[in-house]
Amino acid sequence: MASIVVADGHEAAATAPAQRCFHCGDAVPAPSRWQWQVGDAARHFCCGGCLAISQTIDAAGLAAYYGRRTGAGATPPAIDEERDWGGSDADALRARFARRDADELEASLLIDGMSCGACVWLLESWLSRQPGVAHASVNFATRRARVRWRTSEGSLARLLASVRAIGYAAHPYDPARRESMARRERRASLSRTAVALLAMMQVMMFAVPTYVASDDVAPAQQALFDWASLVLTMPVLVYSAAPLWRGALRDLAMRRLGMDVPIVLGLAAAFGASAWSTLGGGGPVYYDSVTMFVALLLVARHAELVARHRAGEAIERVARARPAIAERLVDWPRTSVGESVEAASLVPGDRVLVRPGAGVPADGVVVEGRSHVEEAVLTGESRPRAAGVGDAVLEGAINREGALVVRVDAAGDATRLAGVVRLVEAAAAERPRVARVADRIAHAFVGALLLLAIVVGAYWHAVEPSLALPIVFALLVVSCPCALSLATPATFAAAAGALSRMQVVAARPDALETLARVSDVVFDKTGTLTQGRLRLVATHAPAVDVAAALARAAALEAFSEHPLARALRDCAPDAATTAARVIVHTGQGIEGEVGGTPYRIGSLPFVEALAGPMGAVLAARLASIPPQATVVALGSVAGVEALFVLDDAERETAGEAIARLHALGVRTHILSGDSARAVAAWSQRLGAGEARGGCSPSDKRQAIADLQAHGAVVAMIGDGVNDAPGLAQAQVSVSLGSAAPLAQWTADIVVLSDDLSRLPLAIAQARRTLSIVRQNLGWAFAYNAVAIPAAALGLVTPLLAAAGMSLSSLAVVLNALRAGRAVRRP
Repeated sequence: MASIVVADGHEAAATAPAQRCFHCGDAVPAPSRWQWQVGDAARHFCCGGCLAISQTIDAAGLAAYYGRRTGAGATPPAIDEERDWGGSDADALRARFARRDADELEASLLIDGMSCGACVWLLESWLSRQPGVAHASVNFATRRARVRWRTSEGSLARLLASVRAIGYAAHPYDPARRESMARRERRASLSRTAVALLAMMQVMMFAVPTYVASDDVAPAQQALFDWASLVLTMPVLVYSAAPLWRGALRDLAMRRLGMDVPIVLGLAAAFGASAWSTLGGGGPVYYDSVTMFVALLLVARHAELVARHRAGEAIERVARARPAIAERLVDWPRTSVGESVEAASLVPGDRVLVRPGAGVPADGVVVEGRSHVEEAVLTGESRPRAAGVGDAVLEGAINREGALVVRVDAAGDATRLAGVVRLVEAAAAERPRVARVADRIAHAFVGALLLLAIVVGAYWHAVEPSLALPIVFALLVVSCPCALSLATPATFAAAAGALSRMQVVAARPDALETLARVSDVVFDKTGTLTQGRLRLVATHAPAVDVAAALARAAALEAFSEHPLARALRDCAPDAATTAARVIVHTGQGIEGEVGGTPYRIGSLPFVEALAGPMGAVLAARLASIPPQATVVALGSVAGVEALFVLDDAERETAGEAIARLHALGVRTHILSGDSARAVAAWSQRLGAGEARGGCSPSDKRQAIADLQAHGAVVAMIGDGVNDAPGLAQAQVSVSLGSAAPLAQWTADIVVLSDDLSRLPLAIAQARRTLSIVRQNLGWAFAYNAVAIPAAALGLVTPLLAAAGMSLSSLAVVLNALRAGRAVRRP
């Protein structure tokens, strides 16, 4: 059983040797006071905080952490949870940092103090044991934890306190804190790289005389050069190469072979042999190779870090656009008195005042005032658009001129901007399939390389012992798994940043890879190729009153949110007409009873199934309707009563998008529930390929399945609920920013603006990204196929191996950065 021992200070000082804190690794001040028995051994601690943390870990049955870790534990953070977070789930705190899903909340936390992979295991195990926690995952690379808990059993403040109890600091995720951590990471990387480069240049100066002198350098001078090189190489190994050592130790502790393992083995062997020679053992030294290798490798990794942060910054711009504070009007319109509240605490129906220059704190509708708003963060359009009474505005938009009063329709996690942030976060938490495959290949490659190094070392030790060490060092160093484990994620990170600047979000990481292989694109018509803002241009009702026909149509369409339904309701007279026993037939129309009489409204075949064939007068009117217009029929058991003619405006970039897709070799198709005549006219007008009208949702899904059966890789772009089956069937589903929520939730790619021309640009970007990945992989295999046999045969010196591997890594990372340049319009 574990127990606390408080030793007498004087006796401890006299008898105990110098100790290191078992938890954090700091020196234990004499006299030693804090001790705790872990297992069969008494451990010393520097303070009561480390002792309490160790007690907590041991009491939870997680003492295996101390056997797994490869670095010291975290020092207790100097924060006060009661002061910083209020000790409970305040409404504003919960609304701002946690997302509700039924009776559960989910929060994203930034974790300070993680030092190795064992910290991930400890945090996930500890958080999973907290009351009410349903799921906890920790990402070591991003220092982020995602925790989901039941509100009836746990709270955010309690979770933050529990993380602190085991020696880490947890903060609800916010972009400003993330940026601060990113700056620290960049500064540390740059500092390590600078030290390595400076030491490399100086050590190379000491090595040059040995390479260029026609006679041997005098022993005294050579010894001076060697000792100076040893002193200069030490900070490179201890400070600059520290991430390499930590990475290798972490991989070994987790029983896996990462690319850092052969690197540190080579460094350790080369430096050990060089130090032995300098201390009098005799033999060559490799300080120049060691410092050059570390310096150039850190340059490559710093370039990868910059690419990753640049992609993150493009994403964070969206998160930073969310206003934190709103000015809520208490009793509008009677008074204009306002109060400052958390934007996330707003509820539908609230009225907020948006002053000039301020951001709109929620999605809503303008109820007073006129101004211009800029929605570049969501649509990419920097030109402000006019916003007056009745116009919708989105969270994150900037009010440029006059003050606006906005009625809140959606706030917090329900806004369109919040949905975009969630999509981006979900994509960032996963890795593309090609990167996962590359990682598995890299692990196998490292294992094979280590086995080959053992065989080669044994062979050369038997043939020429003096050459065994330099050849093994050259073999370990010259190999290049970086293209597999480093440059592939760098390419996708750079591409994600480029897509973000194009206002395109890859909601799933594998979508980019599949998008590059797309051969066919299927478009919905209404709301996708057209603006979806239909207007009634004519009503043909020769046998009934037009106003009465519109009233009956509006009564039936009151149960639909389709753009056609909204257009008919907007034109109907104010009347008390209502419908009963309403049934919505998705993709066909609506049936119900109006005044006790069965009616149908929708496509002509759907209505004629109830009403019978329409009369000669309506048939003649139908023949005169322009083919691109949409016709909605209304009929009862007495016959077809009316034809409503609606027209829609083409999206400005629809024709341009289709033309660019054809230029990329992509076939285009239009599948719509509209009449075949109207769809054919739109296809001819836009220059699209195959067009089919009268399609139900299942027809769209089947049409896409037929294309796939013939080997096509299909992307579908749609905006409505009736497109959801087709979007699910396609290999890549694409949704516009103005689409229905269900279409966005099922989409792999979301175009934040309604600019269709961004789709061919995204396909071109995906193709270029996959091309760069193939180039990097091809270079890695070709380079290793030549370099590894040459090193095994003794044809590559350690210095040449260090230069070759480092420059190879730098080349593939710089090539990966090309994916960060967004494809531009021709």
